[in-house]
Amino acid sequence: MTLWFTAILNMSITASYAAVAVIIVRLLFRRVPSIFSYALWIAVLVRLILPFSYSSGLSFLSVLVPAAQMENGAMEYVPGQLGFMNNPAVNLGTDFLNRAVNASLPPATPDASVNPMQWMLELAAIIWSTGVVFLLGYSVISYLRIVHKLRTATLVKENLFESDRIATPFVYGFIRPRIVIPAGIKENELIYILAHEQTHIRRRDHLIKPFAFLLLMVHWFNPLMWISFALMSRDMELSCDESVLRKLGNGAKAGYAHSLLSFSVKKGRLSGSPLAFGEGSVHARIKNILNYKKPKGGAVASAFAVSLVFMVGSAANPAGKPDISVNQQVMKLASVWADALVSRDGHPRYGMMSAAVQEQFRQEQAARSGENWNYNIGVSSPRVVDYKIRIDGKTAYITYLTQTSEPAYYQTEERVTFTVEDGELVVGEYNIVYEDRPFIAESKISFFTSMGNESSLKSKAFGPQNSSCGSVFAHQWL
Repeated sequence: MTLWFTAILNMSITASYAAVAVIIVRLLFRRVPSIFSYALWIAVLVRLILPFSYSSGLSFLSVLVPAAQMENGAMEYVPGQLGFMNNPAVNLGTDFLNRAVNASLPPATPDASVNPMQWMLELAAIIWSTGVVFLLGYSVISYLRIVHKLRTATLVKENLFESDRIATPFVYGFIRPRIVIPAGIKENELIYILAHEQTHIRRRDHLIKPFAFLLLMVHWFNPLMWISFALMSRDMELSCDESVLRKLGNGAKAGYAHSLLSFSVKKGRLSGSPLAFGEGSVHARIKNILNYKKPKGGAVASAFAVSLVFMVGSAANPAGKPDISVNQQVMKLASVWADALVSRDGHPRYGMMSAAVQEQFRQEQAARSGENWNYNIGVSSPRVVDYKIRIDGKTAYITYLTQTSEPAYYQTEERVTFTVEDGELVVGEYNIVYEDRPFIAESKISFFTSMGNESSLKSKAFGPQNSSCGSVFAHQWL
C-alpha cells in the first residue's frame, strides 16, 4: 500500500504545479470565453490520471529544480524507497520546499527494527486509503438518496421528468441522462432551464464532473485539488451560461439571470446533482451573464492558441538529456563509485556525495586515520578484482569480487542510493549490505552470471592473470 501511496503522492505533486499554472493563466482569460478556462483543467486531469508523460522542451516544469524522471516517464518527487533510506530526502521542485520538508524527515534509527520514516509512510497510506473509502461511501449514499427521491418522478417528454420532491432542476443519470425539474415550474423559466441542462448533456459535463470528483477522492489529502475542483466547476457553469446566451441571444440576459437567482434561493440542502441549475457561485454567474458580450474572432483565436500551448506544456515532463535515462545515469555514477574503490582513491566518491553524506565520509575517514585523514579508501588485501552492478530505480547494488594473495576469493555488497540535489543526481546514502563473504574460486564465472539479464556487469583487467577472462566477463557498455 505504501508504494501505491507514494505513486499517488508523486502524481498529486505534479498536478499541483499544473493547477497553480492554470489558476494563474485563468486570470489572463477574464475577457475571453470561459470555455477556454474550463479547457485548461484538462492538463490537471491528465496529471491526476497518468503517472507518466512525454518529455518536451515546452514543459512548464522545467522552471523547477528538476525531480528525477523515471525510465517510464513518471516524475518522482518522493522516492519509493524513502522509508528505507538512512537520510530520507525528497525533491519537491524548489529548494525552499526541499529544505523545509527534508529537515523534518526523521533519519533511520540503526537499533530500531523499522525506520521511523517507514512506519510514518505506512500510517499515511492507511489514513489515505481510509479517506478514499469514506468519500466513496459518502458519494454512493448521496446518489442512492437521489434515486430514492426520484422514484415518483413522472415523464413529461423525451428525457424531461417532473418531481414534487425537488426544489431545483438538475441532470440525473450517466448512460441515459435525464433532466428533472420541480413540479409547477413556470413556462417562461423552462426555456432557460432546458437550454442550460441540455448544454451540459451535449458537452458530457454530466460525466466529466463526477469523474473529476472521483479523482478528487483519490487525491483528497491535497488542498489544491479541492480548490481546483471548485474552480473547474465554476468555469463549467460560466461556460455553459455563455453557450446558452449565444444560442438565445442577448435579449435573454435578464430572464436567464432572474431564473438563476430564483432557483438558487429556493434550492434545499440536497440539491440533487453536481449539475443542478443554480449551483455554483450565483453572484459570479449572474454578473457574467449580465456583462456577456459576443467575443471577437481574434480574441477567440488567441485564447485557443494560448490554451493549446499551455495544455501541451503542463502535460509534458521537462526534457532531460535525450540520450541518457535515469537508469543509465545511475549506472554511470555507480561505475565511478565502484572504480574509486578499485583504485582506493576516495576523491571521485567525495565529489558525487550530497553535503550530508560528505560529512559522514569525513567522520568515517577521521575515525579510521585520525585528524590527518586522507581520501584513501578500501584495503590492499583482499583487493577488488572485479565487480557487478544491479540497478533498482535510483539505488545501485554493487557486488565486489575480492582476492587475497593465496589466492582466496570473497564477496562484498554495497548499496548506494542516489537522490536529486540542485538538479543533479548525488549520493544520498551508502552502506554495506554484507562484507567478505567467502567465494569458491571454481565458481568465479558464476559471480558474473548469477543475476542474468537484470545485472549490469563490468570487469577490470589487473595484470596478466586476468587477461584470459576477457571472453567470460561482460564489459561495461557506458
